[in-house]
Amino acid sequence: MRSFPIFVSFEGKPPLVVGGSELAAIKARLLLKRAPVVDIAAADMVAELKSLAEAGLVVLLPPRPGIDQLRGRPLVISATEDAEEDTRVSAMARALGVPVNVPDQPDLCSFALPAIVDRGDVMVAIGTSAAAPVLAQRLRAWLERELHPRLDSLAKFAAEYRAPVASRVPAGPTRRRFWERVFDGKPAKAVLAGNEPEAHRLIGEAIEEAALALPQEGRVLLVGGGPGDPDLLTMKAVRALKAADVIFYDRLVGAGVLELARREAVMISVGKAKGEHSVPQEKINALMIERAQAGETVVRLKGGDPLIFGRGGEELDALRAAGIAVEIIPGITAGLAAAASLQIPLTHRDVSHTVTFVSGHGLGGTEPDFDHLDLAALAGGQNTLLVYMGVTTAGDVARKLLDAGWKATLPVIAVENASRDNERRISTTLTELAEHPEELGLTSPAVLIFGEVAGLAAAGVVEDILSLREVRRVYA
Repeated sequence: MRSFPIFVSFEGKPPLVVGGSELAAIKARLLLKRAPVVDIAAADMVAELKSLAEAGLVVLLPPRPGIDQLRGRPLVISATEDAEEDTRVSAMARALGVPVNVPDQPDLCSFALPAIVDRGDVMVAIGTSAAAPVLAQRLRAWLERELHPRLDSLAKFAAEYRAPVASRVPAGPTRRRFWERVFDGKPAKAVLAGNEPEAHRLIGEAIEEAALALPQEGRVLLVGGGPGDPDLLTMKAVRALKAADVIFYDRLVGAGVLELARREAVMISVGKAKGEHSVPQEKINALMIERAQAGETVVRLKGGDPLIFGRGGEELDALRAAGIAVEIIPGITAGLAAAASLQIPLTHRDVSHTVTFVSGHGLGGTEPDFDHLDLAALAGGQNTLLVYMGVTTAGDVARKLLDAGWKATLPVIAVENASRDNERRISTTLTELAEHPEELGLTSPAVLIFGEVAGLAAAGVVEDILSLREVRRVYA
């Protein structure tokens, strides 16, 4: 059962539990964490439910509830442990549009009860779409240890100051940053330490300071989004995504990376592909400057590292010229991710003492000229050449290396979508690549590793271009 997490209000008509067994008592006890009273439809009740009824927390209704008893409920739990009755209640609730849960019967449920970590006004609900309840319980146990027991006090403290802050601190990014400083700073620490008088003094000072402060200037964070695997993001990059008011992101940024962004952040795609710029670079620069000058925190999220073949230098120059505060957060570049995935070193004391990173195309997607490189000097060995954006020009690159004296049998590995679930690797030689570049059969994003290190033992599956050629011949 695929589900979406929500928190349900129990104002108005109480929730209904059908059944009076021990299981029904467990569900009623859970609902009473938030509901002032729970209705029970049952012929009889176990001792716990009777005790709750005597305390005025449970109201007994006749068994076999009908439409009138279900209509308008915030939710219904059928825990009769009678398959026929549970099915009847479930069908009736669904017909009325009332959320219904039948314990251990996911086919009869329109919602699932989560594992709950309760800190008063702060509540964490953990669900697995009914797939792994034991896993949810383990996560709850971990969160119980990790979350401070006084979080409820902190939430109530913040609620007390919502109106004063709203009246003194400008809305939008300024107010959000104020609250971030409160929760990350001394006022929150004082509340969690149980020193609320000190917390009140500190937040009062913070409100006065924020009210008198000049409008906060915006800033731009040039963030490396890595090769696509969100686990390869730095912690600083994740914090930047959580702090952003607006995120301008590239085409190659992984979907899992974007999922880590602050939910309220404005997401704007400015992706570029070879020879095709959906948003011109000058326009990207202007948009970042405009949003930062409006006082916003702008994240420019780039695939890989922002300063390696990502036009980060051009953006940095434009932002500095406009007087915008800039911070650069590096990311793992695709070449390093490919080497890590393959488990081959880009430098190795026996076969490679240097590594050179180059782009596989010139301006506008043209063939690279490499005039800035002494390819003949690099041909002497002990060097690794790592080519980015070189799938369509791989044959041209290989021929230039051969013309410069590079060894015809030099190993080459091409890696598509390094670090992602759909990563693919193909090995070949310099001569084979020069003569049959189309047989790579790869698409961007991909990197090519030229050098003796590409012939070292690699981890995982590496397809061989000669074997692929034979397969194509057999099945042609």
